[in-house]
Amino acid sequence: MPNSKPMLQVALDTLSFEEAFRILGGGLDNVVDIIEVGTLLLLGEGLRAVDILRTIYPQKVLAADFKCVAPHFGTEILKHDPDLVTVLSRAEAQVPRLIHEEALKRGKGQQVQIELYDQTPTVEDIHTWQQVGITHIIYSRPRSRPGSWGAEDREEIKTLCDLGMQVTATGGVTYEDVDVLAGLPIFAIICGRSMRNAPDPAAEARRIKQKIASLWK
Repeated sequence: MPNSKPMLQVALDTLSFEEAFRILGGGLDNVVDIIEVGTLLLLGEGLRAVDILRTIYPQKVLAADFKCVAPHFGTEILKHDPDLVTVLSRAEAQVPRLIHEEALKRGKGQQVQIELYDQTPTVEDIHTWQQVGITHIIYSRPRSRPGSWGAEDREEIKTLCDLGMQVTATGGVTYEDVDVLAGLPIFAIICGRSMRNAPDPAAEARRIKQKIASLWK
């Protein structure tokens, strides 16, 4: 799923399908590149949320943000055919490896994403993930970091990219924050509240995608 500019991902962190479909309706589902079955939606509706969204959007990149901390969690989620599944960076070392191996066995191109959780990975951590074939990190801006996105976040993402990782950026990203990421070779930008809570989510998604197109020429 490589791309010359970041893809736009919507995080469906809602507790019900009704709210999720209200957000996707009106054209947002056609604008975004990746639909994320958010952790809250998985808690509220279960893994059938992945099944239903996969059935409705068979050609859309689908992410299941379960934040796995045990191998069998990932094994079960992969059976529901998301393209991407998240594993917390603080999980024991064998967890992402075993889920990645299961994804390879399935032969459907599914990928494990390591989600950073208030943690800056060491070079050794990166090499460990790369050695087992995992090259995708979700950079989640630390909640404890004050203010909005800035130079410190950009530098940390650039370092991860320079180490050979595909990076997805998340953490309250807004239209204005996209400027901070301009030109970085990142995989995707996740927008949750900034699109979900917009008066017209589809229009806001189009606005963000237009900015991405202008900044990654």
